[in-house]
Amino acid sequence: NLRDTDRQLIDLASRSVSASCMRNAHPPAGIGRGRKSEFTEQNLINHQLDLKRRIPPRKLLRRARTALTEWFPCWMMDPGSVARHLPREEVFDLVIIDEASQMTPEMSVSALMRGKQALISGDTNQLPPTNFFKSLMRNDEDIDEDFDTVEESILEIANNSFHPKHRLRWHYRSRHESLIAFSNHYVYDEDLVIFPSPIDTRKDMGVSLVRVNGTYEKGINPAEAQVMTDHVVKFMKEQPGRSLGVAVMNQSQMEQIDANVIRAAEEDSEVASYIDLWAKKNEGLEKFFVKNLENVQGDERDVIFVGTVYGESPLGKFVQRFGPINGSAGKRRLNVLFTRAKEQMVTFTSIPLAKFDPIESNEGARLLKLWLEYCHTKKLGEKITQSEMGGIPDSPFEEHVISVVQQLGFIAVPQVGVSNYHIDIGVKHRDYPMGFLCGIECDGASYHSSKSARDRDRLRQEVLEDLGWVLYRIWSTDWFYDTLGQSEKLKEYLHNLLQQKLADLPESVVADVSEADCVTPQGSVSIIESGSSVITSDLNSSETNGGPSPHDESITVGCRVVVMDLGGVRAGKSRAYWITDQEEEEGRLFPSYELMKPYAPLASVLVGSFVGDIVSYEAAGKLYRVEVLSYDFD
Repeated sequence: NLRDTDRQLIDLASRSVSASCMRNAHPPAGIGRGRKSEFTEQNLINHQLDLKRRIPPRKLLRRARTALTEWFPCWMMDPGSVARHLPREEVFDLVIIDEASQMTPEMSVSALMRGKQALISGDTNQLPPTNFFKSLMRNDEDIDEDFDTVEESILEIANNSFHPKHRLRWHYRSRHESLIAFSNHYVYDEDLVIFPSPIDTRKDMGVSLVRVNGTYEKGINPAEAQVMTDHVVKFMKEQPGRSLGVAVMNQSQMEQIDANVIRAAEEDSEVASYIDLWAKKNEGLEKFFVKNLENVQGDERDVIFVGTVYGESPLGKFVQRFGPINGSAGKRRLNVLFTRAKEQMVTFTSIPLAKFDPIESNEGARLLKLWLEYCHTKKLGEKITQSEMGGIPDSPFEEHVISVVQQLGFIAVPQVGVSNYHIDIGVKHRDYPMGFLCGIECDGASYHSSKSARDRDRLRQEVLEDLGWVLYRIWSTDWFYDTLGQSEKLKEYLHNLLQQKLADLPESVVADVSEADCVTPQGSVSIIESGSSVITSDLNSSETNGGPSPHDESITVGCRVVVMDLGGVRAGKSRAYWITDQEEEEGRLFPSYELMKPYAPLASVLVGSFVGDIVSYEAAGKLYRVEVLSYDFD
């Protein structure tokens, strides 16, 4: 099929390039007689291959550069090595500068002058070139002064000078959309393509906040450092199969936590084993680290612990001084920090939000406050980030498929996603508590909008499957010509998949779909007081949401539901709905209830909730909140 053929073409293309290089290589012979110290080019290479003790690479480059270029046309070098080892001429056809946001123009000149063309790659929203540590080479005890540390990068010059410009928009590092939704909203203007996660209810994925009652003085928050160390040790013991990184705001706190972890590794063999395991796994590419803000760009781990460090002084005074975050590139530094995790990010903070009131012009401090609020509420302004709310079906074709899915006893959520890409239909079942069973892709507007068959039929599906999605595709022509036959195939597929998923569930998982389906603006926050045990405050508990449900089962399609508006002009007023696929004339069975289709925005969030739950939904660009007062089954 197309996917297999495309992979074969890519594999053959790389082999073709390698074979072409070998075939077209014509290295000069150079000097091959006389003193060995005067051998050059291919003769020098041949002579060195026969030796056990060879000359240093820098000497080989100087005496055999042309022959090496013929054999190896692609070189990877840092700017300093380029300046030291290559002549001042156009050696290469193309020079590529990666992570260009961190390279100053003067550092890039040595490479640019040695190529005929240039490709400048980077992200202007990430770390700029910095003289931060030069500024810290002072004797002041308080190293947390506000420094203007930004220098212009070659990327910014290229953006203004070179055309055309191309932007890579697909984001597939984060295996949970909440990890990138914040930066997409506040930094990238909702321009990134974010792929939804099939599991939105796992507590070990997404973002969360840990409050610490720590004090900050002279660059260190000892209580916060100890709490983070305790969590690191606990993580290493309980989740050895996931990689971990720790990032904090300054050098002093980094050294404190690093020393704590080293001490823990000396005292606890499980901690030492975890560190050794990831130091060797994947050639050390995902080894455990503790880094400060300035050094974390380029790293990614399954889980990232972030420490904000700052807080009140021992006297209870909170000074809003945040080091490099207060500078002109503070927003860019935080963006780097907030996008390092693939599965989970836990933020530890001692900052008193009630006293945290940054001025409008301080973009870095404002973004930090928004991040802390986001980790607590899971909200971006007034928008809930959970993708399970769904949207409106894209076509009558999707509406028909949704109705069939629901008639089969499954829950269908249309347009699952948070930004620029949505799965047409997400399928869930009340017996399966782990999120979506699968996604159904229809060949509608989203499918036809792709610019290439590779994106549409292979790459997009591979990204989704890597995130854990199981995808089922329905072609509109097949559906229209044989609706009954395609419905039977869908029925068999969904029932078999459900049985398989249930059989694979661990015994400890309790099938409670209420938490999976209920969408609320609150979340769970772990509150830690220094020197005390962990206290978990579940904001979705019965105390918050109005008491326990009188039903053992959650709301499903077919229920008659009464809700009360919690805002707007209808605040305090109740509404009654019958969630059903029935037609209008059959609504006379319950004349006091308004018919509502299951794929309606409100219905999609009511399904799975209980009495007392407060659910949020979006309609016509506005956010509405209602409380479930009662419901009855047919």
